[in-house]
Amino acid sequence: MGVWNKAWKVGKEAFKKQKTTGTEVITSVGPKANKTKLEKAKSKLNIQIQKGKGSAAKLKQTLWESKHKKREERFTFDKRNTRTKTSDEKRYEEAQIKKD
Repeated sequence: MGVWNKAWKVGKEAFKKQKTTGTEVITSVGPKANKTKLEKAKSKLNIQIQKGKGSAAKLKQTLWESKHKKREERFTFDKRNTRTKTSDEKRYEEAQIKKD
């Protein structure tokens, strides 16, 4: 029984959370730098795939909005560079119009 108890204590110590002070420097993980042409090409491909997924999601949202348009407002992903007004700003403008 004594051997199992000792093994349990050693195993428990091995998996115990390490105490840190916050000033330690990570030295075991190297930077992710593409070294070969193949790695660089894979990285560029993954970036383009992600951009394509984003564009597809924008298109899907715009198509849904055009199909279910209930009010005269701009699309979520409009090409104009003006900022979309918040609901508070819209309410304030409506209140100003009603006052006039």
